[in-house]
Amino acid sequence: MKTYLMIDGRRIELEGLLSRARTIVTLGRSSEEIYNVLTMEDETVDVFQCQFVTAENGWKVQNGQWRTECPKGIRSRLQHACSMCRGCCVNPRPAHPVYSWRMPEHPTLLNGKALKGEGTELQDGDVLQVGNRKVVVEIEKDRPPLK
Repeated sequence: MKTYLMIDGRRIELEGLLSRARTIVTLGRSSEEIYNVLTMEDETVDVFQCQFVTAENGWKVQNGQWRTECPKGIRSRLQHACSMCRGCCVNPRPAHPVYSWRMPEHPTLLNGKALKGEGTELQDGDVLQVGNRKVVVEIEKDRPPLK
């Protein structure tokens, strides 16, 4: 089963964005200080808008993002402290970064309702509202093998 997000006419496969080092997919406004896997050039979208994590039967979306407290590590594409600060930042142990939950200024809506708690599992046809933008979820079921 593959999960796609339709953003501005682009069809993006969530599974294709994962790697050994990246286990979550973040979505937020483009910023020089903050790295998001999926970005939107829109002031109504928060930098820490939401994140997608794998769930038992696909994916779930969460309002906000886990972020390291290291101001330079926060820019890391792998989302861990980059050690460029050489121990001089707010993170007391750059090799073992401290993470905190960062909430967006305006909540992420799923089918018109604000996301709460641990997040919600995505279903085919779900519509996410991030700022003034809409993101449509498409889930492609695995096809049985041909006989």
